[in-house]
Amino acid sequence: MSRTNSARYRSTGGGGVDESLFGSGQPKQRFRKDQLPSNAICISKADYEKMRVRSVLKSAADEEADLQKLEAIRAEKEKISRARKAKMMALEDEAKRKAKKSASEEISEARAQAIRKQAQEKIDQQNDLVKLLNTYSQRAMAFTIRDQQMADKHRRDAMEGEYEKRMDIAMEIDRLKELSAREKQENAKLSKRISDRSVIIDQIEARKKNKILQEEAREQENKQMLQTIKKYEEEDAVAAKKREEDIAKSRIEVIKANKASIEAKKNNKLREKEEVDMILAYQAKQDAKMRAREEEEDERKRLVNERQKRMLDNQTKTQGKQAEIDELRARRAMEEGERRARQSELWKAHKRKEDQISLNNARKQQQAEKAASIAREAATKQDEYESAVKFAYDMAERERRERDAKDKKNEEFREILRDQIQKIEDGRMMHRNDKEEEGRMIKKEMAQERIKLFAIRDKMVSDMKKKGIDDKYLSEMMGIDIAKLQMR
Repeated sequence: MSRTNSARYRSTGGGGVDESLFGSGQPKQRFRKDQLPSNAICISKADYEKMRVRSVLKSAADEEADLQKLEAIRAEKEKISRARKAKMMALEDEAKRKAKKSASEEISEARAQAIRKQAQEKIDQQNDLVKLLNTYSQRAMAFTIRDQQMADKHRRDAMEGEYEKRMDIAMEIDRLKELSAREKQENAKLSKRISDRSVIIDQIEARKKNKILQEEAREQENKQMLQTIKKYEEEDAVAAKKREEDIAKSRIEVIKANKASIEAKKNNKLREKEEVDMILAYQAKQDAKMRAREEEEDERKRLVNERQKRMLDNQTKTQGKQAEIDELRARRAMEEGERRARQSELWKAHKRKEDQISLNNARKQQQAEKAASIAREAATKQDEYESAVKFAYDMAERERRERDAKDKKNEEFREILRDQIQKIEDGRMMHRNDKEEEGRMIKKEMAQERIKLFAIRDKMVSDMKKKGIDDKYLSEMMGIDIAKLQMR
């Protein structure tokens, strides 16, 4: 206002003081009351009063007192104006509330209210303190999730350890059962072998007894055969003696007949000669027959003796061979049983070996699966660690960016504040009351914002507690000095 007035008012004299205001020593020209000079300037009464007041020389104390008085008057006027404005707005709101609204107006108002609420929430979310609270809440949730993962991991490890322990106990029980079954089988096999051995021993003893009985029977049979042979020899001797006697008798008879014939036919030499020749021929024939018969008898005896000897030899061989065959059969049966037992043992040993191999393979597979599980778990841990590191790095990077943005914003805000402070300092004498009122409004707004931030923090803490977040991870949020951070 003063600059405008000073620009509109120009000096008419050559000195530093406007002579038109205080008069001059030069004679004045007479003008008509309704006539204005060509260089005249018209000002308002208020401007005239201001210029008149400013033209009065005052001390600094008087100026300060006048300024305070003016500021008090203006503050009172502004207070009355604000009260009137607040009253008018309250009356307007009351009239709006009392006024009957249509459905479309209610819908529009509800929509506008919802939009304002969402906009206010977005504005609140853009607040640095709310962002910091969100960061702390995300960190608390991340730590809680990590604790849950660690608890799940410990629980899985405990379950796996319990499972491994149960499997080891089950495998040990199976091994003991298998050992017990093998011991029972070995004992049964041993008892069976003992019983088989006793049976074989009994069979051998029975064979020995049968062999002794057979030998005794064979000896008796041999004795009987020898007796029969002796009887046959005696009969042959008697028959041979009888034949010799018959031959002797026949010879005697022949001699007697020859003698009778010689005596009867002495008279006829030719007849006698013929008779003698016939007798000699007959005797030679008889002798040949007797020799042939004796040779046949000798041959028959030799054949009988050979046959008897052969029969005895064959019988002895047959009996010895039968015993050897029986013994060989028993030995072969025993060897067959032992071979079958060895084959059974070999088969069982092979089966045990295959079972052991399969068990070892199963154990190796289990160990490989366990190693793979450990490797997967290690990879999972590594991934979790890398994810945590990446998350921490991202969080640090985001916090750094937010901090840089915040620092930049704070710097801009400080610049703005400096400008505002400079402006306020420049116009402090004229706007001191406005500054105090602005300070009160700022304090009030900051107090309201602080209350709202406390409510937001309490709501976030309550929601996170409902989600099961541990209180120890909420200490950062609860320990935030909102008033201190708000003053940054």
